[in-house]
Amino acid sequence: MDNKSTCVSIGKFPLDYTEEQILEIARSVGPVLDVKLLFDEMTGKSKGYAIINYGDVETAGSAVRNLNYMTLPNGRFLKCSMANESEFVNGDGDGDANGTTSGTTAAAIKLPPLPLGIQIHPNQNASQVISLLLSNIDSNSAMQILKEIKTMSIENPKAAQLLLERFPQLALALVELGLMSNTTNQELIEMTLNKRRLELKELSIEHVNLLKSVYELTDDQISELDEDQQEIVNSVRKEIEKGSYGEILDSQTS
Repeated sequence: MDNKSTCVSIGKFPLDYTEEQILEIARSVGPVLDVKLLFDEMTGKSKGYAIINYGDVETAGSAVRNLNYMTLPNGRFLKCSMANESEFVNGDGDGDANGTTSGTTAAAIKLPPLPLGIQIHPNQNASQVISLLLSNIDSNSAMQILKEIKTMSIENPKAAQLLLERFPQLALALVELGLMSNTTNQELIEMTLNKRRLELKELSIEHVNLLKSVYELTDDQISELDEDQQEIVNSVRKEIEKGSYGEILDSQTS
């Protein structure tokens, strides 16, 4: 058990419980920063488990002491234990937290506030609900959302990655917004999903020159960047060397 975690795993509640109901239980011991109700990817139904982030160790510990074995209205007992990093980030949802992980914890990364999820009915799937919600968004709002996630991915790529890992439905919504606003197309999406190597002729001259400029950065220039930017630059340079973008190094552009 990680006694320094600010997150707890609670479970054994009825599968028809909503995030609002779980939030009400969690708030009975203190303020809640975030709640994530875990769903089965195949069925879209609740797993009967949730991950709660209290934001501080003391409240998380209080939750374990007071919520574990709490009696629910249906006579069942709630299960509550400290959640490890892998549960919080990946949502494994087995309700146990017996291992520990290294590196930056999810709780250390500040994510933007998101509205509580919408309950999906048995005759619906996540894609249908997302498409219905996005149909009411105007083009200006769509572009603003895409602009904000782009800024976040540049300024704080680790937080952006965590956000999309924890909320895969948001990634689906961003793809649909990209199609709606014509900032991407089906071919680029399929290429990304299939990880198809991009032919050099499919890149504009500006893109080729930009990639070459990144590759030609000196060690001194890279050292002046912050840690996240250095990681991005080094990753792009490796992809260039592997030929992921085509024969960039052999191209004759100016």
